[in-house]
Amino acid sequence: MTDPNVIQQCSCPCGASTFKVVAPPVLRFYCHCSICQKLYQQPFADATVLKLSDVILPEAHEIQFKKYRKIVGIERGTCSQCCKPVMAIAGSGAKGLAFIAAQNYADERMLPPVKMHIFYGSRCAEVEDELPKYKGYLRSQFAVLRSLSAAGAQE
Repeated sequence: MTDPNVIQQCSCPCGASTFKVVAPPVLRFYCHCSICQKLYQQPFADATVLKLSDVILPEAHEIQFKKYRKIVGIERGTCSQCCKPVMAIAGSGAKGLAFIAAQNYADERMLPPVKMHIFYGSRCAEVEDELPKYKGYLRSQFAVLRSLSAAGAQE
Protein backbone atom coordinates (compact mmCIF):
# COMPACT_ATOMS: atom_id res chain seq x y z
CA MET A 1 0.00 0.00 0.00
CA THR A 2 1.31 3.49 -0.86
CA ASP A 3 1.66 6.06 1.92
CA PRO A 4 -0.40 9.12 0.86
CA ASN A 5 1.88 11.41 2.90
CA VAL A 6 4.95 10.48 0.87
CA ILE A 7 5.58 12.89 -1.98
CA GLN A 8 8.68 11.13 -3.32
CA GLN A 9 10.90 8.15 -2.72
CA CYS A 10 14.60 8.97 -2.91
CA SER A 11 17.77 6.90 -3.04
CA CYS A 12 21.43 6.89 -3.92
CA PRO A 13 22.35 5.50 -7.37
CA CYS A 14 22.84 1.93 -6.10
CA GLY A 15 19.60 1.93 -4.06
CA ALA A 16 21.18 0.91 -0.74
CA SER A 17 20.45 4.30 0.87
CA THR A 18 16.77 5.11 0.62
CA PHE A 19 14.52 7.68 2.27
CA LYS A 20 11.23 9.48 1.74
CA VAL A 21 10.21 13.11 1.48
CA VAL A 22 6.76 14.25 2.58
CA ALA A 23 6.78 17.73 0.99
CA PRO A 24 8.01 19.12 -2.29
CA PRO A 25 11.34 20.99 -2.30
CA VAL A 26 11.09 24.75 -1.79
CA LEU A 27 14.15 25.60 -3.90
CA ARG A 28 16.33 24.11 -6.62
CA PHE A 29 19.71 25.41 -7.80
CA TYR A 30 22.93 24.39 -9.50
CA CYS A 31 25.94 24.40 -7.15
CA HIS A 32 29.37 24.80 -8.73
CA CYS A 33 31.40 24.61 -5.48
CA SER A 34 34.54 22.50 -5.53
CA ILE A 35 33.10 20.08 -2.95
CA CYS A 36 30.04 19.34 -5.12
CA GLN A 37 32.22 18.98 -8.20
CA LYS A 38 34.36 16.42 -6.41
CA LEU A 39 31.52 14.47 -4.75
CA TYR A 40 29.24 14.37 -7.79
CA GLN A 41 32.11 14.02 -10.28
CA GLN A 42 30.31 16.56 -12.46
CA PRO A 43 30.75 20.28 -13.22
CA PHE A 44 27.92 21.10 -10.77
CA ALA A 45 25.28 19.53 -8.55
CA ASP A 46 21.58 19.94 -9.30
CA ALA A 47 20.36 20.42 -5.72
CA THR A 48 16.99 20.82 -4.08
CA VAL A 49 16.28 22.19 -0.61
CA LEU A 50 13.51 21.29 1.80
CA LYS A 51 12.90 21.32 5.52
CA LEU A 52 14.78 18.55 7.29
CA SER A 53 11.56 17.66 9.11
CA ASP A 54 10.08 16.76 5.69
CA VAL A 55 12.67 14.00 5.19
CA ILE A 56 12.08 10.55 6.66
CA LEU A 57 15.28 8.54 7.04
CA PRO A 58 14.97 4.93 8.15
CA GLU A 59 16.50 4.28 11.58
CA ALA A 60 19.01 1.87 10.08
CA HIS A 61 20.38 3.66 7.04
CA GLU A 62 23.53 3.39 4.96
CA ILE A 63 24.32 7.12 4.90
CA GLN A 64 27.62 8.33 6.31
CA PHE A 65 27.63 12.06 7.12
CA LYS A 66 30.80 14.13 7.07
CA LYS A 67 31.76 17.81 7.17
CA TYR A 68 34.07 18.82 4.33
CA ARG A 69 34.75 22.31 5.69
CA LYS A 70 35.31 23.12 9.35
CA ILE A 71 33.46 26.44 9.35
CA VAL A 72 30.37 25.53 7.34
CA GLY A 73 27.58 23.68 9.14
CA ILE A 74 26.66 21.43 6.23
CA GLU A 75 27.16 17.69 6.66
CA ARG A 76 27.19 15.80 3.38
CA GLY A 77 26.00 12.22 3.37
CA THR A 78 27.26 9.52 1.07
CA CYS A 79 26.12 5.92 0.73
CA SER A 80 28.37 3.46 2.53
CA GLN A 81 27.88 1.00 -0.35
CA CYS A 82 28.39 3.03 -3.55
CA CYS A 83 30.07 6.10 -1.95
CA LYS A 84 27.82 8.42 -3.99
CA PRO A 85 26.13 11.50 -2.49
CA VAL A 86 22.74 10.88 -0.93
CA MET A 87 21.82 14.11 0.85
CA ALA A 88 23.29 16.91 2.93
CA ILE A 89 21.93 18.47 6.08
CA ALA A 90 22.34 21.83 7.76
CA GLY A 91 21.12 22.33 11.29
CA SER A 92 18.65 20.10 13.08
CA GLY A 93 15.05 19.92 14.17
CA ALA A 94 12.45 22.36 12.88
CA LYS A 95 15.10 24.82 11.62
CA GLY A 96 17.17 22.15 9.83
CA LEU A 97 17.45 21.95 6.06
CA ALA A 98 18.01 19.00 3.74
CA PHE A 99 19.80 19.29 0.39
CA ILE A 100 18.97 16.46 -2.01
CA ALA A 101 20.34 16.02 -5.51
CA ALA A 102 17.66 16.02 -8.18
CA GLN A 103 19.03 12.73 -9.52
CA ASN A 104 18.20 11.02 -6.21
CA TYR A 105 14.44 11.55 -6.57
CA ALA A 106 12.35 8.80 -8.12
CA ASP A 107 10.61 11.33 -10.40
CA GLU A 108 12.59 14.48 -11.26
CA ARG A 109 9.60 15.80 -13.22
CA MET A 110 7.88 16.62 -9.92
CA LEU A 111 10.67 18.99 -8.85
CA PRO A 112 10.51 22.78 -9.05
CA PRO A 113 12.43 24.60 -11.78
CA VAL A 114 16.06 25.57 -11.17
CA LYS A 115 16.29 29.15 -9.86
CA MET A 116 20.03 29.99 -9.95
CA HIS A 117 23.67 28.98 -10.14
CA ILE A 118 25.70 29.38 -6.93
CA PHE A 119 29.46 29.35 -6.44
CA TYR A 120 29.65 30.16 -10.13
CA GLY A 121 33.17 31.53 -9.65
CA SER A 122 34.31 27.91 -9.12
CA ARG A 123 32.73 26.65 -12.34
CA CYS A 124 34.58 24.25 -14.64
CA ALA A 125 32.83 25.52 -17.76
CA GLU A 126 30.56 28.35 -18.81
CA VAL A 127 26.83 27.69 -18.68
CA GLU A 128 24.70 29.46 -21.24
CA ASP A 129 21.29 30.04 -19.70
CA GLU A 130 19.25 32.94 -18.35
CA LEU A 131 19.48 31.94 -14.67
CA PRO A 132 21.17 34.32 -12.23
CA LYS A 133 24.78 33.36 -11.48
CA TYR A 134 26.27 34.11 -8.07
CA LYS A 135 30.02 34.07 -7.50
CA GLY A 136 31.73 33.77 -4.13
CA TYR A 137 30.77 32.33 -0.79
CA LEU A 138 28.81 35.25 0.67
CA ARG A 139 26.89 36.12 -2.49
CA SER A 140 25.99 32.48 -3.06
CA GLN A 141 24.86 31.93 0.53
CA PHE A 142 22.88 35.16 0.56
CA ALA A 143 21.10 34.25 -2.70
CA VAL A 144 20.06 30.86 -1.30
CA LEU A 145 18.94 32.30 2.05
CA ARG A 146 16.96 35.06 0.35
CA SER A 147 15.20 32.51 -1.87
CA LEU A 148 14.47 30.23 1.09
CA SER A 149 13.10 33.14 3.08
CA ALA A 150 10.86 34.15 0.19
CA ALA A 151 9.62 30.56 -0.07
CA GLY A 152 8.91 30.37 3.67
CA ALA A 153 11.41 27.56 4.37
CA GLN A 154 12.97 29.38 7.34
CA GLU A 155 9.73 29.81 9.32
